[in-house]
Amino acid sequence: MSSKINKFILGYWSTKGLGSASRQMIIYAGIPLVAKIYKVLPKEENGEIIYEGSSWHDNDKINLKNKNSLINLPYLQFIKDNKEFVISHSNTCLTFLGKELGMFGENMHEELECEQLLQESVDLRNIVTKFAYTHFQSEEDELQAAKEVFTSAFENSNSGKLQKFEHWLNAKDDNLVKTFLVGNNISAPDFNLFDTLDLYKKFLFHYNFIKDAKDENIFELAGFPLVSDFFNNFIQLPKLQKYLNSELYKLPFTNKGAKFGSGKSGITWDPVIDNDTTPEEIIIE
Repeated sequence: MSSKINKFILGYWSTKGLGSASRQMIIYAGIPLVAKIYKVLPKEENGEIIYEGSSWHDNDKINLKNKNSLINLPYLQFIKDNKEFVISHSNTCLTFLGKELGMFGENMHEELECEQLLQESVDLRNIVTKFAYTHFQSEEDELQAAKEVFTSAFENSNSGKLQKFEHWLNAKDDNLVKTFLVGNNISAPDFNLFDTLDLYKKFLFHYNFIKDAKDENIFELAGFPLVSDFFNNFIQLPKLQKYLNSELYKLPFTNKGAKFGSGKSGITWDPVIDNDTTPEEIIIE
């Protein structure tokens, strides 16, 4: 019989980013997590501030590359059946954790649904992430690009990305609120969708695309009541509260070089007044 994993090491930057959903899954499952934190640091180059990741590239990456030549962030390190494993890439980590923790469907049909939904949630995230890491020539250009993100994600038509999830959550029984994306149990794409929606919520509030909105109704006012129910139900899950109350949830959505979602004191990281005090390890038992 295969042995259980009694601890995960998960390495990622000092942001939520692509490591967030995996962190959530481990904590939700009640397995001890050692979150290894790497920081990008400010560096002046040609009169401009850039951010370099030598804390990762010149240190642990070198050693871990001897164990997995494909190593990148995020990575998972664990021992199973007396053998050490190091795996990399965000979707690989999510898929593995889903299967290992019983969060990837109960049969082949549900597993295929998990695969598709995971890819779809990645597509939804990529729209706003590409925007976040783009530096625009003017505020006018930025606002125009933000409007394009809003249209791509929130358009109430079959071409709108969020509409796909709204249709997916559309239960046959109007009195039934579908809590999870696949079957009646939590799965990997639930975590990735929640994390992505959390980022979009910040985006919607910052650019004031939804007037007079509150945390609990912003997606409903945007025209997605079932997505709203999903988000509100998910954030209240008892087993998720340990993550929501941890230092990991307080991290910015994007890394310091991003124009949107990276700031500690504002929407963009300010090297003059912001200070990254995240410890090198965050341990959650």
